[in-house]
Amino acid sequence: MKDIFKANGEIRVKNGVLQLSDAPDIVTDGDGDKYIGYEEIGEAYSGNAKHLIDEGSALTAEYIAEVTKDGLFLDLGCGDGAVTVPCARLGVRVIAGDISNKMMEILKERAKRNGISLESVTLCRMNALDIPLRDESVDTVVANSVLHLISNPEKVLREIYRVLKPGGRFVCRDDAPDMDRPGAEGFAEENEEYMKTVGEIYEGYWAELGKRGVTAKRYSWRFDRDAACRAMFGSVETKRIERGVPYFNRLVDSFLPRFAGKGFSDQVDVPADLHREVCDRVVGEVREKYGEKFDAVGYHGIEPDMIITSYVK
Repeated sequence: MKDIFKANGEIRVKNGVLQLSDAPDIVTDGDGDKYIGYEEIGEAYSGNAKHLIDEGSALTAEYIAEVTKDGLFLDLGCGDGAVTVPCARLGVRVIAGDISNKMMEILKERAKRNGISLESVTLCRMNALDIPLRDESVDTVVANSVLHLISNPEKVLREIYRVLKPGGRFVCRDDAPDMDRPGAEGFAEENEEYMKTVGEIYEGYWAELGKRGVTAKRYSWRFDRDAACRAMFGSVETKRIERGVPYFNRLVDSFLPRFAGKGFSDQVDVPADLHREVCDRVVGEVREKYGEKFDAVGYHGIEPDMIITSYVK
């Protein structure tokens, strides 16, 4: 395994994670490439679900295992292990890379709580803008929720292409466009209340921060990944995976813990003390407005089908 790394001399290891990059966890100013890492977001990123294995991630792992076979899978921006951990359960050989050591600690805890061995996983601190792997060294790559966090996503795609073997796949997961599934019509009024409540909190928060000169940090949220990949890769394959599972997410269990923990990427430059002051006040005002109903507000939905797209080198 060591021979696939681009490293000079001995590789430093910290808490079981190979330290393959000295780049900072986050860069949001200057003239060069900028990116948002989740070192500070950490525990808040997945809210109360940070140790669970959700159905979508499990289905994605099954597809990765199917196409990777006995090859090597790079989970680029692996974060808290949403994809890495179910892949490990299936015995896939994984290079799990992220700029945040903190997120990989959560990954290890997720595996532990689900009784899953990480024997087939190599954890690496790495920078997606300069992947520390040799050319044509991996069979599949996933970069889930990464490209929109970087000011130069095309550079990351070129790196992904470089490390993929000929015939290798860059695998992307999306929700099918028909997200308004039959069966959820009866919850329209409740869901409208959920969206209204979230909107009041979010808009009130950023309106107040705007008065203090603090704005949301956003990079490539509108980047056309599909167009860029089609211009770079040799062919494209798609697979639709049916789901249709009903779900209910209470605001106080999903959105609110992540928001209050400064767990959204656009919050990264908000000073901690200012975030706490404004968040507490805005959430308190909305909670007072809704009264006892606040804790019951939630969103009913039907999980959309998944579209797995493989861009093949």
